[in-house]
Amino acid sequence: MKKIFLILSILLPFALKAQTPGENIDVTHYEIHVWDFEFTSHTMQGETFIDFTVTSSTNTVVLELKSLVASDVACDLYSVESFSQEGDFLTVVFDEPIEAGENAVLDVRYGGSTFSEYWGGVEWWPNCDYVYNLGVGFESQPHNLGKTWFPCVDNFTDKATYDVYVTVTNDMKAICGGNHVETFDNGDGTSTWHWSTPQEISTYHISFAIGDYELWEDVYHGIERDIPIEVYAKPAQMNSVPGTFVHIKEIVSFFEENLGAYPFNRIGYVSTSKGCMEHTDNIAFAASIFDGTTTGEEYVAHELSHMWSGNLVTCEEAGDMWLNEGFAQFWGAFYEVGVYGESHFQHTMSSMVEDAVNWCNNFVNWIPLNNMPLDMTYDSDAVYNRGAVIVNTMMNYMGRENFLTAMRQYFQQYAYQTATSEQLCEALTQYSGIDMHSFFDTYVYSSGMPHLYANMLSVQPVGNQYEVALDLRYQHIGDTHIGQDNAYEVTFIGPDFQLATEKLHWDGLHREATITLDFEPVAMVNDMNNGWLDGKNQMNFMLKTSAQQSFANVKMKPATLTDSVFVAIENHLVGPYNDPLIPYLTMSTKHFWTINRYDFGEADVTGMFDFTSSSENDIIHSENDSATLMYRRNAAEAWHEIEHTVYPGSTWRHGRLVVENFPPGEYAIAVWDKEALGMEEYANPVKRVQLYPNPAEGQVRMTWDGAFEGQICIVGVEGKELKRMSFSPTESVEFSTADLPKGCYTVMCLDKEGKVILMEKLIVK
Repeated sequence: MKKIFLILSILLPFALKAQTPGENIDVTHYEIHVWDFEFTSHTMQGETFIDFTVTSSTNTVVLELKSLVASDVACDLYSVESFSQEGDFLTVVFDEPIEAGENAVLDVRYGGSTFSEYWGGVEWWPNCDYVYNLGVGFESQPHNLGKTWFPCVDNFTDKATYDVYVTVTNDMKAICGGNHVETFDNGDGTSTWHWSTPQEISTYHISFAIGDYELWEDVYHGIERDIPIEVYAKPAQMNSVPGTFVHIKEIVSFFEENLGAYPFNRIGYVSTSKGCMEHTDNIAFAASIFDGTTTGEEYVAHELSHMWSGNLVTCEEAGDMWLNEGFAQFWGAFYEVGVYGESHFQHTMSSMVEDAVNWCNNFVNWIPLNNMPLDMTYDSDAVYNRGAVIVNTMMNYMGRENFLTAMRQYFQQYAYQTATSEQLCEALTQYSGIDMHSFFDTYVYSSGMPHLYANMLSVQPVGNQYEVALDLRYQHIGDTHIGQDNAYEVTFIGPDFQLATEKLHWDGLHREATITLDFEPVAMVNDMNNGWLDGKNQMNFMLKTSAQQSFANVKMKPATLTDSVFVAIENHLVGPYNDPLIPYLTMSTKHFWTINRYDFGEADVTGMFDFTSSSENDIIHSENDSATLMYRRNAAEAWHEIEHTVYPGSTWRHGRLVVENFPPGEYAIAVWDKEALGMEEYANPVKRVQLYPNPAEGQVRMTWDGAFEGQICIVGVEGKELKRMSFSPTESVEFSTADLPKGCYTVMCLDKEGKVILMEKLIVK
């Protein structure tokens, strides 16, 4: 190879046009030589040969090299006029332009102190002679840190093949990505380890690790070939390796079955002092996880899944990091289906959903998934967990087999390349036949999250089946987006605890729909497995003893119990639908509950609903706000106060509203304006009220428990009083609606002092 070296760097001419690294070239291969690792001074020496093809005529090539200093630059076919180094940029100028399509090899010699940060770069293991690289840095922007040990085009898109030669003392091993080609003794107390990676990968995926390692190895018989399993660990860790990797074959088998054949050379892990990093064939694996148990098995699976999501197909830009980390976080849970079973995976995913919903419910986190700021690229909530939950929602939306089949095709289409969110959307659409554009608009390109909700309106027998009328709702928390092609799963529960899960579809904010079931449903639970990012928290549990169960400010306490009781609590993070617009009553705008129960025997279960001026800060501001509990059985019924008592010691700032033997349905916190109504802070419990017929056309009767004297007041939706009548002590009043136009009204019953005692919504048809 012809080499023309410039011993001293020469400053570039002032007028030279600034270029970005790799702007006019495509690097096809790196041959990296590194040696002289000094564990005290944290220095090293290196020489890298960079094979590249010119993509547009240029006399300038810009590479990246961080902290290390280039001493010589040469080229095999073209004369180097000058080179200079400023910050992380190494600029090489040739005597004359190189035309597009021409190939050349740059030879760069360099050395010096290495760079590292809190997490990333060249890491020298504290207090021992081990050194390794981590290909990205959490603090660096951009994050890629291949540049910390060799000159390169350090981005996601310019992928290349590699040969790496690492020279170390004979008492050490040098472990890199790819295949181990050979180790040869230099005869001077050092050996050089040669590793080769024939697949094109990004610069942050190539790696080295040096130290006194021992090898634990096995073979996995894959769907296309036998694949070596190689785990390099410290001698003291070797007894723990088998227990830590006890399921490695099952994990890779599950991934091959669902994602396609393993795309690289070996299944490799190496012990490091910091974190885990998905270097191709040579995963950096935190020493703390080598404990001989499966406690850290999710990391084994997560990092291995990167060989498909991240290494085989890499996100094109850091803002799309969910394509790498969100998917790996999902695969790192999904493998549990193959190793531990479906219910184990559903439990793991439910916890992720809970975390993601709570994170998305905060306005400071309203950031589209595909446009992540650089300082949040590796944020565990924004990218990892939220990304995983959206992937799981995507799988539920498409159906598992459709999703996995399309993903295998996507990996084939973009193998050893980069991809964007838009390209993933197009691939899933093409390979599944399901138009995924609306899904990506809702979950990937919009901020916040959708709230999806279904509620039963009625159940009618039709022959041997039952027609169920449903009220379907959509809101978007944190964005003005209105979802189209919405899909959502609900589970119906029959009288013998039969379960039937249906996927519902609708466009826009609201739709009524009808489905047919083979049994009469006594309850319906939205997203029973809690696997969708749907703007709610959820918990299902069995009451089997007198022990109290709690979730989302709701407590359930059995008073009597002859058998177990199934309870499903949904805490919706939006205000209740169909606010009754009752004068001087303000419903929560932040949340409401749907609670379903199914009793296997006889039970009396007390429901307790807690409120605070913090959790209900949208409606509780002062002692003038008196909390109450609103209820409706389903979307066909009007919201009204449910009979309840106030727990002793409650104040306007915080308290508990208690419902004896609570019925299933929707519940919401609301407040009365005491000053406007002249109410005491806590009035007597609301008496049981009935208003029938409702809807009405003509005469209406309103009944309640216990006779008293007062007035009936009918108020329109705009808050204007339309009709008022007095009554003597009685338990019921009858009045006419003939003079009222069709519409919705609030019927208020006041005692003789004018205090509101009863209230109900009335529909006139």
